[in-house]
Amino acid sequence: MSATDTPSDAVASVSNDSAPRLLQRANIAPLALVNLGVGLHAVIWYLASTAMPTAIGDVGGAEYLSWTGSLYLVTTILGGAVTAMLKGRFGARDAMLGAGIIVVVGGFVQAAAPGIALILLGRAIQGLGEGVLIALSYVLTRELFDNRLVPRVFGTLAATWGGAVFLGPLIGGVLTEAFSWRAAFLGSALLPLPMMALAWAILREKPERTFTGKPPLLRVLLLALGVVGIAAADRFGSVILGIVAVVCGIAAVAIAFKIDRRSVNHLITTVFPSLTHRVSRGLWILVLMPMGEAGVFVYTPYILQLDRGLSPTWAGYFGAIHALTWSLSALAVAQSGPQWHSRFILAGPALLAVGLAIQAVTMSGQSLIYVAIGLALVGIGFGISHSFINQRLMAAAPAGEEDATATAIPTLECLGAAIGAALAGIAGNAAGFAGPLDGAIVARGALLVFGVGALIALAATLMAAGFLRASRAARVAPAE
Repeated sequence: MSATDTPSDAVASVSNDSAPRLLQRANIAPLALVNLGVGLHAVIWYLASTAMPTAIGDVGGAEYLSWTGSLYLVTTILGGAVTAMLKGRFGARDAMLGAGIIVVVGGFVQAAAPGIALILLGRAIQGLGEGVLIALSYVLTRELFDNRLVPRVFGTLAATWGGAVFLGPLIGGVLTEAFSWRAAFLGSALLPLPMMALAWAILREKPERTFTGKPPLLRVLLLALGVVGIAAADRFGSVILGIVAVVCGIAAVAIAFKIDRRSVNHLITTVFPSLTHRVSRGLWILVLMPMGEAGVFVYTPYILQLDRGLSPTWAGYFGAIHALTWSLSALAVAQSGPQWHSRFILAGPALLAVGLAIQAVTMSGQSLIYVAIGLALVGIGFGISHSFINQRLMAAAPAGEEDATATAIPTLECLGAAIGAALAGIAGNAAGFAGPLDGAIVARGALLVFGVGALIALAATLMAAGFLRASRAARVAPAE
């Protein structure tokens, strides 16, 4: 044992030696199920992003292009927020089957859409179902696997996400070019079927009707209004109005969370957004990291195309470097000993901050090699820390709030991404990204967008340090 290891780390290291194997017969079907739940969301996201420009070129509505992502993100958050209630009322199997049906319906609506209105409706419907599927996958990871296996399960989820980065554009491009954009959306409608069949086969338990109260309509409405306000912030012509929209949106979300804490059945764990409870601190890391990273997916492909002259395909794949390094680094550290977990949790947001800082100073005029290094560090920051943060959050969930804690993870991550995207849009518009680009505009905008993201990632690093201190204190307390 090294001088930096705690006694509990040593005990965990011993217990880790006897941890069960992930790839044993009993785990194969559950592992496939949770990966299908997460992979479905990733593939459909990139499939739709590939087919959407062609669809809008056919039916019109280019001014609503950004809303195809915004509405999808809003309903994804709402789906994740109500997952604990749905599971408590209907059971995991019926909730997953129902969410799969919603995704199928959304795909058919888009495939048959005569105009942009139904395309937006279909994206919103699919986002709602996929939000439930992602959150359920997290819940089932906690329920179906030994906690010692959770980092390895999340490693496979990261690999699935990385594969979707390439599979989604491939499926969407092939179907769109060989047939039509409608065939691509029809394909998205058929993707949930294997997952639904597997869920029917392995989730045979009777519904656990732990949710018996009234549907949380007020909380969901406030959450929806808040997220819509945040997502729409960068659509205002004025920076001041955009900031006001973000503040009002956050206030509506905060009121929803406050009402939720006083309710009998909770949408997310009641300890959030406290800065004192260790679970809440861990959740704050997962809010701040996507918030800081949001500028990467909002503006990196855009700048690479319009300023650097890359083709849309190459810009998209170049911008996906961070997703690929996320997957590879997550797999690389998945089987590391417990003595490394705390170090990875702290190093993750720190590397994210460094990567974003590199983006801030290299996006304009510097070699694309430096841009690639910055993107790679962004992905590695998430990859080495994400699964271990999730493992500790699930293990430390307050009694009776295990499902609410698990569903809070993807819900709050999406919320952080929505806030970050809005802030990035406001900063980018203020810098001149909405008009023709030149070197001066890109230099100024990159410094503002990615520099602010680096500061947010630095705040996540400080939160990670507090989370680790709280975790050590919680381990020492029982021994005392």
